[in-house]
Amino acid sequence: MKTATIREAQHHLSKLVNEVRESGREIVLTRRGEEVCKITPILPPEEKKLDWAGWLKEQRKFLESMPMIEGSAMDLEREGYRW
Repeated sequence: MKTATIREAQHHLSKLVNEVRESGREIVLTRRGEEVCKITPILPPEEKKLDWAGWLKEQRKFLESMPMIEGSAMDLEREGYRW
């Protein structure tokens, strides 16, 4: 893991970001020899795939657990309103 000072990061941020992006490794930023934070790469989109089948299964289960509503909201509104 590479380290860089805060001052280096201020002056060469784009260079450090490109390095992280190309190598996929983290860079630790230090202040007076103490680790302060990390610059880490974001996972590429192909590694963040969503499980659509699992999501759809959860949605169906949720919808099946909901109680059936008789009549529409408009019907209920009309029934409660008297002239």
